[in-house]
Amino acid sequence: MPMLLRIVLIALGAGVIGTLVGGLLGIAIRKPSKAYVSLMLSFAAGAMIGVSLFELLPESFDAGGIWAVLGGTTLGAIFVYVINLLNKGKHEDEKEETSKDEITMGDKRKLRRMGITIFIAMALHSLPEGLAIGAGEHLGIGLLLGVVFFLHFVPEGLAIAVPMKAGGTKIWKILLLCVVAGLPAVIGGIAAYYIGKVDVLLSYSLSFAAGAMLYVALSEMLPTAYKYSERYKLISVITLVGAFLIVIFSVVI
Repeated sequence: MPMLLRIVLIALGAGVIGTLVGGLLGIAIRKPSKAYVSLMLSFAAGAMIGVSLFELLPESFDAGGIWAVLGGTTLGAIFVYVINLLNKGKHEDEKEETSKDEITMGDKRKLRRMGITIFIAMALHSLPEGLAIGAGEHLGIGLLLGVVFFLHFVPEGLAIAVPMKAGGTKIWKILLLCVVAGLPAVIGGIAAYYIGKVDVLLSYSLSFAAGAMLYVALSEMLPTAYKYSERYKLISVITLVGAFLIVIFSVVI
């Protein structure tokens, strides 16, 4: 099989199918409650933090050094911050009466906005993963990287789907966004095939994606998880579980 075709298939399997599997898991509950949304967001946030701190940033440092890590991470966080500002709804500050576990219209607007922000962060994250797969295929480890990244993409698809499902977004739109979020992995893989040595590009792309993901996880997902549930210790434990599962999967594979 030609190398380019192998890269495309591996990137599709890791990015598109991985994110889609996560999306299917995220829409499994027909009418999610605040408690469910809280736990799922905390788990997905933990996975994203784990991927960023233990995978993306170390790989970025190896490929480009400390300045690439600092520069890319800062730019990624700023980019998502600006997107978040542009994406804010005009009804953001409206007050509503809420029951203990009822998702109100105001909640739904915020959750949909969060889902779009996460989708953007995930799409940014897919590109450097595809670059890594393409570069890895030149070294004979493309398939191995594809399996590792597949495990990364599943909780990220979950992160897109859970807030959007709770926000009332139609299922077909959620799944479409999950697929689109994984497609940049294919673009990255093809780019790496033609470029060959992608150290500097890969370094900045990885740290940029890490900055975007850390910003979303820490400023959006975890605050919402704590807001929607008073079981703070459980949320913290679930977040740590999400982070360590990613690390364990990567180490084992």
